[in-house]
Amino acid sequence: MKAFHRALVLLLVFALALVTACGGEPKPEQESVVTVTSEATEGPVETEAPIETEAPVETEGPEIEGEPELVWSHEYEGDTVTSMATYGETLAVGMYLVVYTHHISDGSLMDVLIHEHDVEDMAFSPDGTVLGAGQALSGVQLTELVDKAEPKNPHRGFNNRLAFSPDGLSIATGNRDGFVWIWELDGLNQTAALEYPELSSPDKSHGGEWLRTIQYHPSGQLLAAAHFDDTVYIWDLEKKEVIQSLQYDAGGRMGTGFCFSPNGSEMACAVKDSGEYLVQLLKVDGGEAISTITVPKAVRDLKFSPDGSLLAVAVYGSPITIWDVASGNLRYTLDREVTPLEDADYLKNDPYVVTFTDDGGHVAAASRASNSNGMIELWRLPGAEPIPPPPVDMRKPPPLPGDVLFDTGSAELKQEAFAELEGFAEELYANITEATITFVGHTDSRGDAKSNLQLSIDRAQAIKDWFQDWADKKGSIEWTLLVDGKGDTELKVPDVDVEGNFLNDAGSLNRRVEIEIEP
Repeated sequence: MKAFHRALVLLLVFALALVTACGGEPKPEQESVVTVTSEATEGPVETEAPIETEAPVETEGPEIEGEPELVWSHEYEGDTVTSMATYGETLAVGMYLVVYTHHISDGSLMDVLIHEHDVEDMAFSPDGTVLGAGQALSGVQLTELVDKAEPKNPHRGFNNRLAFSPDGLSIATGNRDGFVWIWELDGLNQTAALEYPELSSPDKSHGGEWLRTIQYHPSGQLLAAAHFDDTVYIWDLEKKEVIQSLQYDAGGRMGTGFCFSPNGSEMACAVKDSGEYLVQLLKVDGGEAISTITVPKAVRDLKFSPDGSLLAVAVYGSPITIWDVASGNLRYTLDREVTPLEDADYLKNDPYVVTFTDDGGHVAAASRASNSNGMIELWRLPGAEPIPPPPVDMRKPPPLPGDVLFDTGSAELKQEAFAELEGFAEELYANITEATITFVGHTDSRGDAKSNLQLSIDRAQAIKDWFQDWADKKGSIEWTLLVDGKGDTELKVPDVDVEGNFLNDAGSLNRRVEIEIEP
């Protein structure tokens, strides 16, 4: 009889495992959100002391399949990266007065967005059409990425934070005032103002109400607001009540230290206990600790992978680590050089921002370089497929980069330009053998207009002459080649910020030779 019972139990376990495997990733349901208690209507429910768990250990054997690979990096002269966001094949990088967008596949620069102050927080709308930026001194700025309409500002204020609702219909914003405002994204009509009264009580020190981060739960029913008093308040948006609070350690002025998992069942929270820096993985429903990760310094940023299986942890002055959520074990370390910490002053630390790409196989990391320039890096995790570059239509080819082809102020082709032009000409010939092709030169905004116009014409002429020689050697190409120049009259992107500073990265996009083709 006992043997029969054991066999029956094994069959039931096997059946349950089969159902689980076929069911896909669990989705948050009504029962999985934090339950409202009678205490929650009167004040925040204090979480219990962190549950002691064994310290995570490095995994061994088949669980780690190789090491992360650095795909590309980019350094910004004189600027520190303060925020990042990804959508599809686009990486947005925020810093003082400007946001740069890059192709994730190769790091090439796509666009430049001018802002009024330091971009401390940033997020794409769920459909990727709007980029929101929380600025240090100038409110929240919303930029339409498709039609390039004039940016909108729901409000002004200092040290602004934002989050888009999962359905893309609303945006939550906040700043030093301690409120969380909810706005309809279409029309920016305010629908709610969430304020926890205890934050403005007389016994609270001034500044404790300031917001560090705002995050929607994937269900859209909850919203987490982390404040400078090192408390995360979790709001029920329908009831407009705080239903849970967490004490955490945000790791200095710029630290966030909290995030919901994509499946909605877990949340990660940075804490400090008995002098140790920890990351607690907690259940959203009730706040019960699942596991604990020990880190060497204060946490700067936390991000779950899109499937919720991994957690990237960025700390001051140490390599970024990536952890297995289910086991709490270390999976990967981004093996890069970091600036050692001299003291706990956040201004002298090496700040990090980290985020996963949408495919879950890549991690973007930002920090200060050794010379205090801003730096971003893209890492590919073991087993991930490379992100393909965007397709190129040779009937409307991309512009030829002036910095690759010419020295500054020169119209003489550099030696390394020949290989670039050879590859481009071969691809163009493979697609178009008969056409009128006009080479149109452009410069950046520096220098006087007359000199820029002449330089743009001379550069276009140099490239036209090279293509003419190449086509003559082929002997069977019916191309009519023409030249034009625009100088600095048709900038691709703005290359001067609101303070009049020239932006070197933006200028590189403007120094170009465009190719117009008429079949």
